[in-house]
Amino acid sequence: MADNLNPHRRWPAPDIARRARFVKEAGPIRFVDTAAAARYLALEAHTLECYRSLGAGPAFHRFGKWVRYAVDDLDAWAASCRRQARRR
Repeated sequence: MADNLNPHRRWPAPDIARRARFVKEAGPIRFVDTAAAARYLALEAHTLECYRSLGAGPAFHRFGKWVRYAVDDLDAWAASCRRQARRR
Protein backbone atom coordinates (compact mmCIF):
# COMPACT_ATOMS: atom_id res chain seq x y z
CA MET A 1 0.00 0.00 0.00
CA ALA A 2 1.33 3.45 -0.88
CA ASP A 3 2.32 5.67 2.06
CA ASN A 4 -0.13 8.39 1.09
CA LEU A 5 -3.02 5.90 1.22
CA ASN A 6 -2.04 4.42 4.58
CA PRO A 7 -4.44 5.77 7.24
CA HIS A 8 -1.93 4.87 9.98
CA ARG A 9 0.90 6.94 8.51
CA ARG A 10 2.26 9.47 10.98
CA TRP A 11 3.10 13.02 10.08
CA PRO A 12 5.69 14.20 10.34
CA ALA A 13 7.60 11.07 9.51
CA PRO A 14 10.12 10.10 12.24
CA ASP A 15 13.15 11.03 10.07
CA ILE A 16 11.69 14.47 9.37
CA ALA A 17 10.89 15.01 13.05
CA ARG A 18 14.50 14.17 13.99
CA ARG A 19 15.83 16.80 11.55
CA ALA A 20 13.31 19.49 12.50
CA ARG A 21 14.38 22.62 14.32
CA PHE A 22 11.91 23.74 16.91
CA VAL A 23 11.60 27.36 17.92
CA LYS A 24 10.23 28.54 21.23
CA GLU A 25 8.35 31.48 19.77
CA ALA A 26 7.39 31.59 16.11
CA GLY A 27 5.47 34.83 16.53
CA PRO A 28 1.83 35.53 15.76
CA ILE A 29 -0.02 33.25 13.38
CA ARG A 30 0.36 34.65 9.87
CA PHE A 31 -1.52 32.10 7.77
CA VAL A 32 -4.75 30.20 8.35
CA ASP A 33 -6.59 27.52 6.39
CA THR A 34 -9.92 28.04 4.65
CA ALA A 35 -12.02 26.88 7.61
CA ALA A 36 -10.26 29.24 10.03
CA ALA A 37 -10.42 32.13 7.54
CA ALA A 38 -14.15 31.56 7.10
CA ARG A 39 -14.71 31.59 10.86
CA TYR A 40 -12.62 34.75 11.16
CA LEU A 41 -14.81 36.48 8.54
CA ALA A 42 -18.09 34.95 9.82
CA LEU A 43 -18.60 33.16 6.49
CA GLU A 44 -18.98 29.57 5.38
CA ALA A 45 -15.86 27.84 4.07
CA HIS A 46 -17.78 27.06 0.89
CA THR A 47 -18.30 30.80 0.34
CA LEU A 48 -14.53 31.39 0.33
CA GLU A 49 -14.07 28.43 -2.02
CA CYS A 50 -16.63 29.97 -4.41
CA TYR A 51 -14.91 33.36 -4.19
CA ARG A 52 -11.58 31.71 -5.08
CA SER A 53 -13.07 29.97 -8.13
CA LEU A 54 -14.55 33.29 -9.31
CA GLY A 55 -11.33 35.23 -8.73
CA ALA A 56 -12.97 37.30 -6.00
CA GLY A 57 -12.69 37.45 -2.24
CA PRO A 58 -9.58 37.85 -0.13
CA ALA A 59 -6.12 37.20 -1.53
CA PHE A 60 -4.82 33.71 -0.81
CA HIS A 61 -1.60 31.73 -1.07
CA ARG A 62 -1.18 28.26 -2.47
CA PHE A 63 1.56 26.18 -0.87
CA GLY A 64 1.59 23.06 -3.01
CA LYS A 65 -1.97 21.75 -2.80
CA TRP A 66 -2.72 23.73 0.38
CA VAL A 67 -4.58 27.04 0.33
CA ARG A 68 -3.78 29.49 3.10
CA TYR A 69 -4.93 33.02 3.88
CA ALA A 70 -2.73 35.67 5.47
CA VAL A 71 -4.56 37.28 8.37
CA ASP A 72 -3.49 40.73 7.11
CA ASP A 73 -5.13 39.95 3.74
CA LEU A 74 -8.36 38.92 5.48
CA ASP A 75 -8.39 42.21 7.40
CA ALA A 76 -7.71 44.22 4.23
CA TRP A 77 -10.47 42.44 2.30
CA ALA A 78 -12.95 42.94 5.14
CA ALA A 79 -12.09 46.65 5.23
CA SER A 80 -12.65 46.88 1.46
CA CYS A 81 -16.17 45.45 1.92
CA ARG A 82 -17.18 48.17 4.38
CA ARG A 83 -20.08 50.27 3.19
CA GLN A 84 -21.82 53.29 4.65
CA ALA A 85 -25.60 53.46 4.66
CA ARG A 86 -26.96 56.14 2.37
CA ARG A 87 -28.89 58.91 4.05
CA ARG A 88 -32.18 59.93 2.55
